[in-house]
Amino acid sequence: MTDLIMSDAQSRAADIKTRLKRFKLVFIQCGAAFEVLRNPLLTALGGTVFNAADFARSGSPIEIPAGPIILDGLEAFAHDGKVSGATFGGLRAKVNKLIDDDAEICMVSRIPKISFAPVPGSSLLDDASWHCLPLLEPHECLEEERDNPASALPSIGLGHQPDVDILLRASLDELGVNVLTDLDFAIFEANHDAHFITEVEPGVAEAMRGAGLARVVDDGLRFTSPVLFWQFKAAVADAIASVVGPQADLADVFGGLWQIERIIRKALRDAAIENSGQRWRKNLFNEAIAKNVLERARNDVNVTAVSVSQLRDPTEWLSLGELLEVVQSSRFKGLSWDAIAWKHFAQDIMPIRNRISHMRLLKKGDRATVRMWLNRVTATLS
Repeated sequence: MTDLIMSDAQSRAADIKTRLKRFKLVFIQCGAAFEVLRNPLLTALGGTVFNAADFARSGSPIEIPAGPIILDGLEAFAHDGKVSGATFGGLRAKVNKLIDDDAEICMVSRIPKISFAPVPGSSLLDDASWHCLPLLEPHECLEEERDNPASALPSIGLGHQPDVDILLRASLDELGVNVLTDLDFAIFEANHDAHFITEVEPGVAEAMRGAGLARVVDDGLRFTSPVLFWQFKAAVADAIASVVGPQADLADVFGGLWQIERIIRKALRDAAIENSGQRWRKNLFNEAIAKNVLERARNDVNVTAVSVSQLRDPTEWLSLGELLEVVQSSRFKGLSWDAIAWKHFAQDIMPIRNRISHMRLLKKGDRATVRMWLNRVTATLS
């Protein structure tokens, strides 16, 4: 088996060396599915291996060694671009200096480019040529694994990890939340089958290929093994449920939603006072909404209130759906917005607010959408 592993590693190292000669800076995603080949591959590259954080932290000049410079463990910078005094920006500066001196540098990461936070220096990822490690062909597998539907994954086909479910989960954990949210939509919301891979965005497709979970077949992208789709679907569900830490954009998204709703409620309150003076609370809602608002307020803090007119600000106990209904009523006529503007607002903001309310994962683009509507609300309703 050792000879087979070394042979597979050497053939893949040869491809990487060719790419390094052409592009000088190469990024390789080498995660759980390729773990069995990791050390043999780095050895076969014939260069000098450095831990990426140690390399960035080192103050001494690096002499260009024979063979490529291999920066392993790049994923340490993924969260915020900092690792114990080392920064992604510092790494980029050293890498650029070495490339100017005609060095060849291979960056190796267990996670995809899309899972790195955008921080100073992360343009290093954009500068690098992405290289996808090939999956195994049948003759590259152990003979006893060739009938295994997951044998194309090196860790399976070379007997390193016998449990496909464990490997799928490990691979998904490495891919990160950005990929999981896209898979959640493609598989569970859009309800695509094993062809879901054609529905994901390019960065996610690249991540899936890098993880060994997708491959190019006849110029089209395909899930590595359609037979494994149901196991993969279950693994995605488990991986999403296991995300219990806040996403990086959560504070900005929640803060933006809070500001948006407070501005709209204030605009409604001002319009109600202008229309009805001191009787604005009593004249604000129809009977059904007034009943709901009073019940919520009494269950919250105003236990002795007998009507909405006794509440400091009845708008604070409106749901967002009720708020939009009142704002667009004949009494308030949409404030300064027409029906089309409110329709698009609801279509964009309600799903994001629902995700926050039910502690679901945010989607890529939610932060930008909230910031856009906050700008519009601030400019026209505040």
